Amino acid sequence: MFVSKAKQFTQSYLYPKLSSAIASALLIISMSTISHHVHAVFIDFDDITALPAEPFDGCLCGHVLSNEYASQGLIFNGDSSWLIGGVLPDGTNRNGVQGFNGISLSFVGTLPNFISFNAFSVNEDAIFIAVYGENDYLFTHVGSGWQGTEETSTPYIPGELISFTATEGIKSLHISSLFSLRTGPYIDNLTFESRSVPEPAPFVLFSLALAGLFWRRLVANR
Repeated sequence: MFVSKAKQFTQSYLYPKLSSAIASALLIISMSTISHHVHAVFIDFDDITALPAEPFDGCLCGHVLSNEYASQGLIFNGDSSWLIGGVLPDGTNRNGVQGFNGISLSFVGTLPNFISFNAFSVNEDAIFIAVYGENDYLFTHVGSGWQGTEETSTPYIPGELISFTATEGIKSLHISSLFSLRTGPYIDNLTFESRSVPEPAPFVLFSLALAGLFWRRLVANR
């Protein structure tokens, strides 16, 4: 009789508890294995000491950015993206990127599908970000500021945090302001991320199948 009650207790209490614990453990392992993989890069442009601007013959000649951040997946194209800033009293840098008519940049390696940065406009006109994929133009994101008419314009936000997501990898951006003047948009604190969800690994599929078989056997033996 004691053995019968012990078996009844095991089947009615311990088996469900044990099976639930095992199933939960397998689920946690599975979810952690198939969770989002994120490749993120943050650049505040303060790691480089900007060359001083030296105006002569009407030319503001300073630090033109090109491939300084190629190892992190970022390249500036052309000669219109300038590293502007200075050295603070504590010896650190305070820099950003000034667009002379505009800022053109591209991404190499793993292409991001999420991008954000702080944006400024000297004349408080709106900033336009043309977004391109590997093969074609995707869309244009518009920031705050004057867009040419009262109906389309919004109050200008200095240092506005601009962010957007694409359904595919972003290959390049062209950032411009409405007036397209020599002192155009200014950006800082650039973040770009590549997010993907991989297929479940064979171990995950095996674990889920094993959990199902274990549960069916426990139910059948009750």
